[in-house]
Amino acid sequence: MNAVVVSALAAAVVALGWSSPSRADTPPALASMPPSDVVSTLDRNGNGCVDLEEGRNYASRRFHALDRNHDGSLDAEEAPPGPGEGADSRPVTIQAWQDAYHARFDAFDTDRNGCLSQQEIEAGRNAGKGGQ
Repeated sequence: MNAVVVSALAAAVVALGWSSPSRADTPPALASMPPSDVVSTLDRNGNGCVDLEEGRNYASRRFHALDRNHDGSLDAEEAPPGPGEGADSRPVTIQAWQDAYHARFDAFDTDRNGCLSQQEIEAGRNAGKGGQ
């Protein structure tokens, strides 16, 4: 690519205001949302609960928004270790992030129907099973 094309692309990016997501653009941690908001925010197919795919998609969007340097992992500055995590829990890859979400999903899904209801989310939180 020649220098003129690169300069034109750079000018277009600046003019259109494109940039990497800011902290304000990062989807909130699920643990910070009331259970009813978790369901209403993540339930894309309208069945009244959050299935594994809906939750993994949300967790993935959150991961990518937090990964400010776009290196495919979250360091302690981008995502400080949460309760029960030590400094050795960072950096974390997208696969590890999704695996952690999947483990929490399984712990919350007490009726094993593959979909989290508001009541299961509340019960899981009350049992201290965490959230991402």
